[in-house]
Amino acid sequence: MGSPSFPPWHGRLALLGIALALSAGCSSWVAHAPAQPHPERINALSHLPQGVSAQALPERWWQLYNDPQLDALVQQALLHNRDLAAAQAHVQAMLAGIMQADAERWPATQASLGAAYGKTADDQTLAKATDSHAPSEWAFNPGMELAYQVDVWGQVQRTIERAQVQAAAAQDAEDLLRITVVAQTTRAYVNACALGARAKVQRHSLDVVGRSLALIDRQRQAGVVTDLEYTCMQALQGETLALLPMLEARRQAALYELAMLTGVADLEQGAGAATCEVVPQLNAELPVGDGWQLLARRPDIRQAERALQAATLQVDIVQADLYPKVTFGASVSSSANRPHELGNSSAVMFGIGPLITWQFPNWRANRARVKQARALEQVEVAQFEASVLKALKEVRQALALYDGERQRHAALSQALDSSRHAYRLAQFNYDAGSIDFLDVLDSERELIRLQATRADADGQLLQRQISLFQALGGGWQPSAPTHAYTTFSGTQP
Repeated sequence: MGSPSFPPWHGRLALLGIALALSAGCSSWVAHAPAQPHPERINALSHLPQGVSAQALPERWWQLYNDPQLDALVQQALLHNRDLAAAQAHVQAMLAGIMQADAERWPATQASLGAAYGKTADDQTLAKATDSHAPSEWAFNPGMELAYQVDVWGQVQRTIERAQVQAAAAQDAEDLLRITVVAQTTRAYVNACALGARAKVQRHSLDVVGRSLALIDRQRQAGVVTDLEYTCMQALQGETLALLPMLEARRQAALYELAMLTGVADLEQGAGAATCEVVPQLNAELPVGDGWQLLARRPDIRQAERALQAATLQVDIVQADLYPKVTFGASVSSSANRPHELGNSSAVMFGIGPLITWQFPNWRANRARVKQARALEQVEVAQFEASVLKALKEVRQALALYDGERQRHAALSQALDSSRHAYRLAQFNYDAGSIDFLDVLDSERELIRLQATRADADGQLLQRQISLFQALGGGWQPSAPTHAYTTFSGTQP
């Protein structure tokens, strides 16, 4: 019917990939781009930083950390998260919409039976003609109607297909929410573990400072060190102790968030990370796959594609209103007013035949609706392209930030090793009498600072990994055809 058509969605992805200068260096999407490019030549992640591999990202990426507690919490969140429950109910509502649209293909029937007690006009006319009295009695008016719209222009079929696409989009939205819930649950668990590890480092530092303070106190009493050196050590102890309350408070906040994500109100049931003091580690390179798999995997890309498909189908649906509609109808009723006469051949009335309706010649309203549908279709085209650009941006940013955090973590680890060595040397030189105690105190303060900073970096590195996994769309791959995509006639969108 002249509605605009688009190449397959993977074709559009490839065109947009070319527009991003992933292979040809172009800066904008040109209309004369190849209609059928080769997707295998396009890789949005062609330059991977150190520590990242091109292996495919597993569906359950959180299991890469080999942490049974994390796996149990994620499974609990997937089963009991309230936002996911709402999304699943929305999918069921959209599936019911498929049933409603599919029912439009079948004839619409209506049965009626009217009953009234009294006198009819015919009874009164007959009584007047015969100079008699018309009695009051029950009157019944049964009827049966059937109407079937002949889908000449495919409007009904397009409506069914649009309902299928909308149901699939609802499933994609649920998948996207699953990825978000998994990432948030993993973040909350990692955050609780990282804060536990950070608090453990802080308590260890506090113990070390306490032992040093006791040693300095004995030396002060023996006249070896001054009150100034003792007071400086006391200040370091207070500084180290001051950080512990907020670390515990932040850890408790992470546990509360974890309880909410797993769908429980009782902290003891939902916060299995309450005793975690070791940050989970990924003992392998990060698998990210390739750029083409990224675009096909992310649910938001699939959802944007569904929205574009629905908008294209809406154009066809609205355009069909420009043409005549053919409806085949039939009806059966009875003109008898008394129950024993309802089946008499003289009382039975029926009709059968086609009905053609056409809003002619005033097409202005329908043409305006077609114009509006085409404009909304272009909106979805732009939003689809924006979704692809956003996905590429998020992945590239996540890769860049992870690479920066990885290098920072490596530098901090090296600095911490050097600080430990410097502290041992300071103690040795102090015992030999070549430096004073304030130099030892500075070395100890720097060692405590670097230990705390490296402990924070452990958690930050995992947070960057989680951001990368989430940006890659990991956690829920496109499902095989299920009830969410299958219509009642057995077709798929």
